[in-house]
Amino acid sequence: MKQWSWMVQHVVAIALALILGFLLGQIPLFSETPLGSPKLRAAHWLQFFSVGGALFLLWRIGQRLAIELPTLCPRMMFLGPMIVPVTTLMVLVASHPVCGQILRAFVGKTGKGIFNWLFILGMVSAALWVILAWFLKAAPMLQAWEKASEPALKGDRESREPSYVATTGEEPA
Repeated sequence: MKQWSWMVQHVVAIALALILGFLLGQIPLFSETPLGSPKLRAAHWLQFFSVGGALFLLWRIGQRLAIELPTLCPRMMFLGPMIVPVTTLMVLVASHPVCGQILRAFVGKTGKGIFNWLFILGMVSAALWVILAWFLKAAPMLQAWEKASEPALKGDRESREPSYVATTGEEPA
């Protein structure tokens, strides 16, 4: 369990950031105080920083897990190359609404369009990264692992299964 303690610490920090950000944002002091723009309240900034911090920690979990996966769970090693691209995609998708909420107060319609297209470009790039990571790294590793473990599995199966002759006393047809 000690191997996974770093992940538990990160998950608890993510949960605390999200819960405290939500709870503090409900306090009238934060929800009524304008900050930076009349449309923007302190609660919006609080949500931006709490969700942003949580997403950053999630991304860090992905990076560290990709590095430590072979030692933590050798059977899942083939997933290592996909972890960072998948977490990057998740973070981009989740961060768009939070960043957009802050940005809307400062830019016009053209700025919002540019912002949306930059996120679309980022999300499509991350999705392509996931696909390429699978085809170029993860799938070949999985195939190599399956081929390497095939003789061992076959030998284990033969040693555990009683032969047909020993159980029935007859030769198979």
